Amino acid sequence: MPIVRAVALIGAFISTTGCGLLSRDPPPKPTPRDADVSVEVENHNWSDITIYLMTGGLPQRVGMVTAMTTASFPLPSHRLHTAASVRLRALPVAGQPFTSEDILVQPGQAIMWTLESDLDRSSLAVY
Repeated sequence: MPIVRAVALIGAFISTTGCGLLSRDPPPKPTPRDADVSVEVENHNWSDITIYLMTGGLPQRVGMVTAMTTASFPLPSHRLHTAASVRLRALPVAGQPFTSEDILVQPGQAIMWTLESDLDRSSLAVY
């Protein structure tokens, strides 16, 4: 009798927990490893600014954002290499360059960088 009860309990446990194998909902699609990273830069600065991606200490030009405008740049994920983190650098036409803190970003994510008139007060978000 105890064996029958144990088998019944195991069967009930398996049927209620399941492994998702019999689920009707499709599994979430993984983000492809080659998906672009979107870089959006909102420039509140009075200078035109050239944006660079820093990986392993080497600058790669992303694009230019004119004064008081917003620009978006698709960044191919292969430009991230296998770096654990990257940085963005803002090089104004007039003024000192500014480099962001380390950014952890994965293919398919987006970076929003708001550059202020005082570049030290700039903010960054990854989503």
